[in-house]
Amino acid sequence: MNAKDTVSKGYDCFNKGDMETFFNELIHDDCVWTLPGLPGKHPLSGVHKGKQAMIEGFSKIPTLWENFQVTPLDMISEGNKVFVRCSGKATGMDTIFGHYYEVTDDGKISVMTTYDDTLTAFNSMKK
Repeated sequence: MNAKDTVSKGYDCFNKGDMETFFNELIHDDCVWTLPGLPGKHPLSGVHKGKQAMIEGFSKIPTLWENFQVTPLDMISEGNKVFVRCSGKATGMDTIFGHYYEVTDDGKISVMTTYDDTLTAFNSMKK
């Protein structure tokens, strides 16, 4: 499986709610997930180091948004790097996100940076 296939499988697992496969098969133990912004200003912002930190961050998503879905629109891949333009939808949210990935030689995501429309996402959070 190449880097683009790994990332694509990640979206499939995420949208099906198959987080066990997502984290066990696709995420490297030392993965670094970054959502730019000051921690505390947005519930997911900051640098999350390690698979466990990523699990903790991702577990907040269903508590923050109803019907959250991220659908890839385009993927650009060069070597082990992948950039994805996504549709981000939830109740009260319909926007575009950008996600950057790096994939290890053994097919695990080691870097994920989310360039999300944080204002729209923040405004659509459950109150």
